[in-house]
Amino acid sequence: MSAQGSNWGNSGAAGKPANYVSPKIVAVYGVLTALTAAITYASYTPFSPTKGYFNLGDSMVFFSALAFGWRAGAICGGIGSAAADILLGSGIYAPITLVAKGAEGLVAGVIGRMKGGKAWAVALGIGAGGACMITTYFLGEWLLLDVGLGKAIAEIPINIAQVVLGGTIGALLSYYVKKSYPSLTKT
Repeated sequence: MSAQGSNWGNSGAAGKPANYVSPKIVAVYGVLTALTAAITYASYTPFSPTKGYFNLGDSMVFFSALAFGWRAGAICGGIGSAAADILLGSGIYAPITLVAKGAEGLVAGVIGRMKGGKAWAVALGIGAGGACMITTYFLGEWLLLDVGLGKAIAEIPINIAQVVLGGTIGALLSYYVKKSYPSLTKT
């Protein structure tokens, strides 16, 4: 087989394929995804008008994104949060959650790690990522799940509180983990 036809044609360091994902990264993402689902599940507080719920899972979405980057934020946030929806019996929300929390983690990871993760970048990343999540849930509930405009609007303050609390916890946790274990978060 020619180099063009194989995965080994554009090798990176140490002869690994260009799209190589290390077992360490797979394990970290698995643990972060499970923690996101577990914390979301354990902190479940229902919001009856929309059948949604308040939770602290955003703290893990933001931690994953700020400590390990946008891929971790998107994968762990989207999959972990959607898994929690399914486990909690809110499976109808899982596709919307996958997009909402995945976008939240992706955007927070991209913006929050700018300039080496300066405080302003972290705050902007949390705000922008949170805005993605809030907007996705609002539009998903109103247009896709047909809960009604009033109920979708009523959930916005709950989601804002979730972003503020989760963003604060996630940012603090990522700061101290990166400070204590600088080699762990290099991605």
